[in-house]
Amino acid sequence: MKKSNVREQIQTKGMLIVPGVYDALTARIAEKVGFKVLLMGGYSISATRLGQPDVGFLTMSEMASQIKIIASAVNVPVIADGDTGYGNPMNVMRTVREYEEAGASGIILEDQQWPKRCGHIEGKSVISLEEHVKKIEASLRARSDEDFIIFGRTDSLSLYGIEEAINRGRAYRDAGADIIFVESPRSIEELIAIREGIPDVPLAVSIIEGGKTPLLSSQKLEEMGYKILFFGCTAVFVIAKTFMNAMTYLKEKGNTEGLLDQMYIFSDFNELLGIKEFFDLEKKYRY
Repeated sequence: MKKSNVREQIQTKGMLIVPGVYDALTARIAEKVGFKVLLMGGYSISATRLGQPDVGFLTMSEMASQIKIIASAVNVPVIADGDTGYGNPMNVMRTVREYEEAGASGIILEDQQWPKRCGHIEGKSVISLEEHVKKIEASLRARSDEDFIIFGRTDSLSLYGIEEAINRGRAYRDAGADIIFVESPRSIEELIAIREGIPDVPLAVSIIEGGKTPLLSSQKLEEMGYKILFFGCTAVFVIAKTFMNAMTYLKEKGNTEGLLDQMYIFSDFNELLGIKEFFDLEKKYRY
């Protein structure tokens, strides 16, 4: 089955809610629920693959290999966190090609200096506007499919204020970025100012539970004029909390009897993974 692409989805009516996933299982669950686009965010990959915070430890090859696993497991497009592009504009070109070959349908390129860190963590620094414009131009040159979406992200808001963030958003739009993503607005007033200040391009916004941006509803953000709403860390936060509780119970009780209503049992989990389809195919090709 041919996948749709992100461009098709952003042209549909209404807010596009995009959950973060970090492996094939979380991707398949999100697809099964009905989400039309997924996000592979660096925070979740760093946490689950390295057991480390999102402070620049991941390499491009590690991210590309994870994209391949995730994109191969689902029939919906996957947007991938490209961090800073892992170097200068020439590195960005390679990153875009590797991500596209791995199965990503879009890449988020941010204007932080390396080593980067999660946009909701303090201590960031950014490169010049002019340098990131060149990175966006290089990414456009590198992509082989025009439906591969380039997100121009700026992390300048918390460092230099709303005017600088808007100025950079406009510049990245004018350089050809398909979608603009101003990271970590801190208030409704800033969210409104960003939308008013960067017209004529779809805008993305990210909700991190406990992060800098207010926990507004998708309806409210859509009314403000935003098109894409990322929930990049919800999966990893929920799963980590649930697993911590389960392990605590197991350590204290020595059994899992009290956890059965909080988990899939063996047969139900196999059904979730599609074991019936496997058996049907096995039967069809038996000789």
